[in-house]
Amino acid sequence: MDHENSLPNKHRWLFWLILAVFSTFYAEVFSGSDMFPFFSAWGLLVVVPLYGLHTILLAHLVYRADKPRFPSLVFAGMIFGLYEAYLTKVLWAPPWGDPIIIAEIAPVETLVLVTWWHCWFSFIIPLLVAEKLLTGSTSLGLSLPGKLGDFLNSWAGLAFVMAFGGVFQSINSPSAGQSLLSGISTTAVLVGLTTLWKRVTGGQHYAMKDLLPDGREFKWFLIPTGVMYLAMGILIRPEAAPGPIGHLVIWALYGITFLLFFRSQKSAAPQTGDRELEIWSMKRWLLLAGIFPLAAVSAEVFLQGLIEPLALVFWLGGIVFGLVMFIKALQLSR
Repeated sequence: MDHENSLPNKHRWLFWLILAVFSTFYAEVFSGSDMFPFFSAWGLLVVVPLYGLHTILLAHLVYRADKPRFPSLVFAGMIFGLYEAYLTKVLWAPPWGDPIIIAEIAPVETLVLVTWWHCWFSFIIPLLVAEKLLTGSTSLGLSLPGKLGDFLNSWAGLAFVMAFGGVFQSINSPSAGQSLLSGISTTAVLVGLTTLWKRVTGGQHYAMKDLLPDGREFKWFLIPTGVMYLAMGILIRPEAAPGPIGHLVIWALYGITFLLFFRSQKSAAPQTGDRELEIWSMKRWLLLAGIFPLAAVSAEVFLQGLIEPLALVFWLGGIVFGLVMFIKALQLSR
């Protein structure tokens, strides 16, 4: 892939930055794990690079095929979620409550984080939004199957996602004021970067594949990723590291998921059907961005007595959704 003759490097670098910010927003801000990742040294130096590196590297692998495939997106998203083993140790020893542990692994947290949360909110949805806002591509949106694809490709569908994110954040938010400040400040960063993108590129509609790293750049991205895994693996909660069985289970999950991913790359190209997709205007993006803080504050005010039941419903629903999508990906990768 020769980028020198297709688009300026500064456009691609800005695109990589925005991908990192989108992934961080949908994963960390939605969950309430870090409500202000763009305004702290930890967020800017660790959290955003963590999400950016994973998103960019895995997106490169997905787009090595002629078109992105739904199974590839799901399996790549699951690979993304497995970082919660070596980097945070959450899959081995969740730092909350009294988790169930089987074979030195927390199965509930593994299902939630690997098959649902990181697969969709750290990877697939940020890429989908980036495709609609920043590129002239529609191939990722067209790869999403059936009614799910129709839903997520609609403005109403992603408005629902933003509203869900606001309600989900309220589970971990300390107050309505914090939710309001988080919602306004973080979406302002997203809107600001999108506006900057439109101005810098002059509205040019590049293909997603051309904006991602080529093979040589992919290898360079592996270096900071490896350093991050080494440093965080040693420094972050070393006391939570498991025995041999826990490591073997995670290695097995990595091996199976990578095997499924590379097999899915050889499956049939996605059927696009009759679905027609549009590139979003800034007005639609502004309206979409405004839903998140409104939903977060509303949930803080009106749903305070339902926090624990909501958390249970969301976790169980997420597990079911993640497993159904995993099975769907298996079926489509045959």
